Amino acid sequence: MNKINCFDEVRFLLAFIVLIAHTSVLASAEQLDWITQYFDSGFAVKGFFAISGYLVTKSYFSSANWLEYLEKRVRRIYPAYVAVIIYCLVVGAITSTMQIDEFMTSLESVKYAVSNLMFLNFLQPSLPGALLDNKMQALNGSLWTIKVEVMLYFIVPILCFMYVRLGKAQGFIIALVVGIAWFVFFSDYFDHPMSSVLVNQFPGQLPYFALGSVLGFVKFRPFHVFAILVFSLIYYAGFKSQLDSRSSEIINMIVYPLFVVAIANTSLLAVGVGKFGDLSYGIYLYHFPTIQLLEHLGLYDRNPYIGLLCSIVLTVLMAFLSWHVIEKRYLKRTSHYVKAVGAPG
Repeated sequence: MNKINCFDEVRFLLAFIVLIAHTSVLASAEQLDWITQYFDSGFAVKGFFAISGYLVTKSYFSSANWLEYLEKRVRRIYPAYVAVIIYCLVVGAITSTMQIDEFMTSLESVKYAVSNLMFLNFLQPSLPGALLDNKMQALNGSLWTIKVEVMLYFIVPILCFMYVRLGKAQGFIIALVVGIAWFVFFSDYFDHPMSSVLVNQFPGQLPYFALGSVLGFVKFRPFHVFAILVFSLIYYAGFKSQLDSRSSEIINMIVYPLFVVAIANTSLLAVGVGKFGDLSYGIYLYHFPTIQLLEHLGLYDRNPYIGLLCSIVLTVLMAFLSWHVIEKRYLKRTSHYVKAVGAPG
């Protein structure tokens, strides 16, 4: 990876976009509806997959073996993931119409804890009696991406095998074709209420991840970055709105990874976010249940913009505490973030 980059800042910005966009979607206040016109959570999530492909592939090649690679992935993902499931159970208990003892012993609560800890969020997204007056009853609708992310981790060795045997371009093309086929099938040929959900599952996100992975082998020079950014801006400003949804989504599989990885390989946004730790993951994990709790408490109805500010401050605070109390302690001392902010005591 280039020594001068802003991967930390780009990931933080993507997480912030998801936070802002989901506040608009989940809050009952119409005054916040304008936010989704400018903050696209879909773009941010796909940008995350692209950067993940870039960084995780480098982690794979820097690992002594496959088991060490998986160990590093578990250390990074799972401790905070367990913490957010506990947090969701607390939010559920606070907002449930059931008595606490009845809530904790409910089969639905047990099923929520077990299925979510196994990344099977779709089996039980809500808790009994919780958030009944909210627009959405799911405690954490963002966790579906973690399941996809974990599945993509297992694909990295296969991608790297294809890069070696077939070539990087050919390996990416295979991943792209698989992703496009999945997208087209569930968009156009799978007539079922779940089609809109399944279209975003693995391997629908594989092209974003795979292109990010391939770009990890590219040595970005200023001219390359400039050309990619100009091309991307022309696409966003002039052509994207003129395309039908299918064509736009397929082109996004190439443009989105190019755009976010190119920016991340510059110092355009570099302000030293990494010295505070990897807050982007915590922001992504904790923002949804935090917004749901504030919505339940009626804060957005009282003052939408105070509610928005509270959702930002509380989420960032929880991400900061999660990093320093939980996440950092499980990382190896060779981790970029541990070295950036100091090894855990």
